[in-house]
Amino acid sequence: MKKMILVLGIVTLLSGVVLAAVYTGLIPRIEENEQAALERSLSALFEGSETPEFEELDTEGPTVYRAESQGGDLLGFAVRVTTTGYGGEIRLLVGVSPDLSSIAGLEVVQQVETPGLGAKIAEEDFRSQFEGLDPSEPVDYVKNAEPDTEENEIEAISGATISTEAVAEGVSDDVGRAVEILSEEESRQ
Repeated sequence: MKKMILVLGIVTLLSGVVLAAVYTGLIPRIEENEQAALERSLSALFEGSETPEFEELDTEGPTVYRAESQGGDLLGFAVRVTTTGYGGEIRLLVGVSPDLSSIAGLEVVQQVETPGLGAKIAEEDFRSQFEGLDPSEPVDYVKNAEPDTEENEIEAISGATISTEAVAEGVSDDVGRAVEILSEEESRQ
């Protein structure tokens, strides 16, 4: 009996050491993949133009990227939004027009929502609802009704209210704060 416990203890210890070593060895690859996903999502926000260049701004609050064309023209801003949905953390990028008056697009960078329900936040039908909304006003959602864009509304995903609410609140909070900060900085210049 003691021999079996000793063997199980050694196997458990070795397994833990091997797992830790593999994870440590993969950290650079994980970080590279996360950076590549971020860059793809940033580029997707401003697809209509040539390959944009991004600069992370030093702001108090949410992470904000300034998007410029190859010629140096301002294409807009991208705000990193992190919120918690039904399945866990949701990471988004929200594009804002250069004049800070409207949302240009929304990209889901990472999510672990329920497939077929909450995961629909990554689908074009849901994401496109944010385009044209006022980033300085809270985004609200309606169920089983036509959303009023004048009221900054989107339609909730049926059966995924928690995911819908998480995205709407994340956009309202983080993008609203970023627009406020960017407006203040703009007025100081």
